[in-house]
Amino acid sequence: MRFATLAVLAMTFARTAVAQQPGQAAQQLKFAFIDSRAVLAATPGRTDAESLFAREMVGFRAEVTRLQAQLDSAVQEYQRASAAMTPTARANRERELRDMDTRTRARAAELDQQAQQREQQLTAPIMQRVTAVIEGLRAEFNYSFIFDVAAQGNPIVSADRALDITQVVIQRLQAAGAPATPDATAAPGAVQPAGQPPLGPAARDTTRPVGPALRPRPSRP
Repeated sequence: MRFATLAVLAMTFARTAVAQQPGQAAQQLKFAFIDSRAVLAATPGRTDAESLFAREMVGFRAEVTRLQAQLDSAVQEYQRASAAMTPTARANRERELRDMDTRTRARAAELDQQAQQREQQLTAPIMQRVTAVIEGLRAEFNYSFIFDVAAQGNPIVSADRALDITQVVIQRLQAAGAPATPDATAAPGAVQPAGQPPLGPAARDTTRPVGPALRPRPSRP
């Protein structure tokens, strides 16, 4: 999970404002910054959302693994028997395997999309809460800009620690408590594979995108 902070753009606006009205702008502009990694690590509900998402992904991965195993087995069987097949039978079987490959890839892509939707569903309430707290602080203390020093491409190399409001944001979030976690049964278009637990961010390095892990790479005959 990341904040879409436009640090470079904000810095450009700030420089422009100061250049246009040196004295007045310097007095009016007020800055602060946060470390979104620390904020998200301490945000109530984040750990529970990540844990729920990881549990629900078991069903997705199990189905993809099963489909991949079926395809691999069919390919191996074809390779063993192909020498004894007639040209027509061999062509028909290869066509069947290509169709099976296509269906496997399509299903994996469908599950990948559902996983992304579920991740967004679980993270949305948390991110909305974090954004609301930051925006509330900005308005309360009349900050012109609040930068995220953890943002990708962040141009800030040094800053006055007195401008760091990370702990204030964390305190407000913890005082508010965790938002309600969307129930697994409410996941949009959720699939419940037979015999699997219910389906449905993980922080980007506590669990990384589910997509690539779900996509199978079937062998081709």
